[in-house]
Parts: sequence; C-alpha cells; structure tokens
Amino acid sequence: MTSFLEKWSSRKFDKPKAGTRSAVDAFRVRVAEQKAYLAEFESDATGFTKWRSTWFQRVPGGFGETIGRDSIDAGQGLKYVVLETTAQVAEFLDDLLQHADHDVSFQKALEENRSRRASLLNTAKMKTKAPATKAASRKPAM
Repeated sequence: MTSFLEKWSSRKFDKPKAGTRSAVDAFRVRVAEQKAYLAEFESDATGFTKWRSTWFQRVPGGFGETIGRDSIDAGQGLKYVVLETTAQVAEFLDDLLQHADHDVSFQKALEENRSRRASLLNTAKMKTKAPATKAASRKPAM
C-alpha cells in the first residue's frame, strides 16, 4: 500500500499565487459565484441562507443589486439598481460580464479599484505593524 504522501504528491500542483489573476479575471470569477448563488436561491428561495455573500438582496419591489465590493460606477453614477425578478438579476450579471470582457473603461475601473483596495490593505497592515516595531526599537530607560 502506498503512503498518503506518495499517492497525492504525484498530483500536486503549484497553488496560484495571490494577485496573479488580473482584476478582470477575478471579477469574472466573482460574477460566476453570484450566478451560482442566484441559481441556489431560485432552487430554494425559502431555504436560501447566503445573503451576506450575494450582491443581490431582497428589497421592496424586488431585488437590490450592487456590484459587490467593487466601487464601480456603471455609468451616469449608477452603482445600485432595483430589479423585479431573478431573471433580471441574471441579465444584470450577464451584462456585467459583457462589460468586463469588452468595455475598456470598465476594465480600467476594475484595475483601479483593485489598486485602491490593495493600497488601503497595505496601509492598514503597516499601521498594525508600526506600534510593534516602534516598541522594539526603543532604548531601555536607565
């Protein structure tokens, strides 16, 4: 009998490194996740529990739809819409994919948004590390 490591090491692949996917590719993946959530909701609306992960939310008059954590202006200040049916939510997601694939200004906005989020994250990391390094670099009082 082969050992666990021998068995699975032959199938080992290098994990993709964080940030190697373009912002557009990452956006496509997130839209695909939203479509999967929408299909799950459509199959069991009363049992659906993943609202915190969805870009669509129930609101009076239908579903409120936003472009997730991407602060993307979809044109003329449009960042949030209310749709009446799940079919319209699916159409909205399809339109987002079309823009991600063909609209250069939308692609640029995705890249800029990624850079902005990375900058904010790096700044936050530096602030949490700064107090520890300052304390370590202080000379002891005599």
